Amino acid sequence: MKTAQLGYCSNVHPAHDLAGLRASIERHFQGVRRLRGLEQQDSGLWICARAAAELQQPAARARFLDLLHDTGMRLTSLNGFPYGRFHDDAVKAEVYLPDWSMPERLAYSLDLARILAAALPPDCAQGVISSVPLGYAAGWSPLLQQRAEDQLRQLTAALAELHRETGRKIVFCLEMEPDCVLENTDQTLAFFRHWQGVDPNHAYLALCFDVCHQAVMFEDCYQSLRRLRQAGVPIGKIQLSNALICRLPAADERRRAQVLEVLASFSEATYLHQVKARDGHWPDLPAALDACARQPGRYPELRIHFHVPLFSEQLLLPELRGSQEALMQVFDYLAEHEDFRPVLEVETYSWGVLPAPLRPADEQAQLRGITAELNWVETQLRARHLLPEQTREVPADVC
Repeated sequence: MKTAQLGYCSNVHPAHDLAGLRASIERHFQGVRRLRGLEQQDSGLWICARAAAELQQPAARARFLDLLHDTGMRLTSLNGFPYGRFHDDAVKAEVYLPDWSMPERLAYSLDLARILAAALPPDCAQGVISSVPLGYAAGWSPLLQQRAEDQLRQLTAALAELHRETGRKIVFCLEMEPDCVLENTDQTLAFFRHWQGVDPNHAYLALCFDVCHQAVMFEDCYQSLRRLRQAGVPIGKIQLSNALICRLPAADERRRAQVLEVLASFSEATYLHQVKARDGHWPDLPAALDACARQPGRYPELRIHFHVPLFSEQLLLPELRGSQEALMQVFDYLAEHEDFRPVLEVETYSWGVLPAPLRPADEQAQLRGITAELNWVETQLRARHLLPEQTREVPADVC
């Protein structure tokens, strides 16, 4: 792997149409690339549905491909999870809509596949696109499952045809997430075991492994990756992300109240922050805070779906820390399995909603923070001989 192949997911930047996407590439992506001293950099670009539809026009797509070349972006991966406005005042569970039971999700996904097939560098054998894990579990039903599978079969058939037409293989990667239809390794193993038996084009459907999500689920990421790969589940992308872990003092009531007060500063109105304990779970952080206040001492450890910066070990208090152990498990697995080289990308989209003491003061500070995350990952990869020792590179030439 080369340094330029380590990218970051651009859903951290608002881009609600094609003009906004172009501006984000020119400002944000180039800003990070230049801070890293690279001529080219891979990207997990987020293209919203409106921009994806605009890019179906040949002239618009041609200008877009020129922009990628001019800005040094190697487009090898897309984030196809958020459909529309990902930075509105209250996204919450709307982020899962449309889910895979809805025709809008299929249409959006096919738009993305055509874009990535056109943009994929010639030396890259496969492009990957992450997507919702079927849907949000609340309200899911056998009928919705059937509709979702029908649409996924249409997707993989279209991807197989696109591969034949263009020579470009595009694979969609379902992303496990807490409180979704696919949230843990057991569910995912069962789904892919079923899927590989019913879909003749199953090679075009894979998994996106988000480290934060599996840490929230109290999973050992090394063992999860081992089980998935032993079962033949293809993993196309790993999103490097860091969950928030809170350890509540059992005996010190006053200190416990202080910790909960600081933890409450992570409760914000935009995104859903699912919370898991060993013997409890809540759809969002406010409900978990209420439960901990009502039942002191019952929940000694909370794991919160809040993507904190990767280099964060302690956040505001010693009792609040990141799930870096899960990231180390992933890096160790990669180091011990030379035949496993999925797309790696940093995905910390929540810089703008961090508590005020942790939040970047301006756009440039945020770009420096993203660069610091990428540098932190580089250090971890180099320590395991997964990256060369040099700090500056010529453009990446392999995928």
